[in-house]
Amino acid sequence: MPHITIPSNRILSVAAFILATASITGASIHAIAAPVVLPAARQAAPAEVDAAALVRAALERIGGKAWNEIASFESVATVESAMGDGRVEFQFIAPDARKLVQTMPGGNAKLELGSVGSVAWMGEPGRARAIDPRMAEEVAGGGDLLTLVRSIDARFTDFKLLGRESIDGVLCWKISMRPTQSPAAETRWTLLLAAADATIVGLEIPAPPQDLAPNAPVQGGQSMRFRRWEAVARGPERKIDSKTDAKTDASALLAFREATITTAGMKVDLVYTKVAVNTLAKGSIAPPAVIEPAPNQASPLRP
Repeated sequence: MPHITIPSNRILSVAAFILATASITGASIHAIAAPVVLPAARQAAPAEVDAAALVRAALERIGGKAWNEIASFESVATVESAMGDGRVEFQFIAPDARKLVQTMPGGNAKLELGSVGSVAWMGEPGRARAIDPRMAEEVAGGGDLLTLVRSIDARFTDFKLLGRESIDGVLCWKISMRPTQSPAAETRWTLLLAAADATIVGLEIPAPPQDLAPNAPVQGGQSMRFRRWEAVARGPERKIDSKTDAKTDASALLAFREATITTAGMKVDLVYTKVAVNTLAKGSIAPPAVIEPAPNQASPLRP
């Protein structure tokens, strides 16, 4: 099985979640708000372009701060790989309820990870075990690839422009960035933005230093590509204040519908069949009735 790259702050890609847990068991971009004026790709030299400004422009194109105003979010993706077809479901209800469910290839096994407030769990249905809520929040949020991409500015820092390169026929800015909770010397990720309009094209995740993953069978990184950016479905419930500028309306939120993740030559394709905000009712994410204690706990938890 390919090695999975996981930085020390536990940001976990959906491909990593898929592959790691398996061992345990064309619409065009729609501009929102005012157009962002970017340097012409043929004229601007990398030294004249601010990497952080490019990242802000890219995130504004897909909704920017309006994502912080949603009451809930849910996504469903089919997963195709050499191991077979699977499914990933993610749900989030503000402010602190989230659940990630992975159905393994063949549909014979399922793994659930979730947290509600200070209660967090992971395991197969009916066999949940308590885990650290902070880990659950990071893993569940990063395990949903859509959530990871739209929160790049919160999860990463120290943006540096590396230059431009043609990626799959698209001229892209290459931006190096560091996970916010990782030391400066740790392996950095690379964000790929279309030079023409700052569309988010992909992510490159180098392999971690061998001392951080000494038992990895393959010391390889991950390559992610995103396609088909489309408007997000919206339910009737709204958290957005009536005084909020219409430019930040939830109907303007965008998300990709297809992604390809390559790890050490192995490809995983995701096709999102559902991406929606403000569709989940309060309380619809609840902990299991019984959660087995962590090794250092004395008795089962009963939320």
